[in-house]
Amino acid sequence: MWILLFAVCLLLVLNFLTAAQAENLPTLKVLSTPNCPNCAQMLRVLDEIDSKYGAKVATERVNLFEHRDVAKQYNVRYVPHLLFVDAAGNVVKQEIGAKSLEEVMSLFQEAGVNIA
Repeated sequence: MWILLFAVCLLLVLNFLTAAQAENLPTLKVLSTPNCPNCAQMLRVLDEIDSKYGAKVATERVNLFEHRDVAKQYNVRYVPHLLFVDAAGNVVKQEIGAKSLEEVMSLFQEAGVNIA
């Protein structure tokens, strides 16, 4: 029984790891819900980041309806919830609310992650 529990936990952890962490890229994770207008706005900003900075920074979209454990792990009360993760995989900053591309780049810089 404990082996099955371990396997399920391992799958959850592996599912949450991104290719960006394997490549040691800083990552912006957006924790959101499908019916949130501000989340939709933030996801459009992620598309911009992917097109302009895809080689320097990665993005990850986390649907909190599908990953309730992540919401609990980061004590998410409002969405969108942004996690700024450095190349080593450490969360260096957390923000709430939709941000513009310029704001996201500034927040990365404030957290000590240079993308430019």
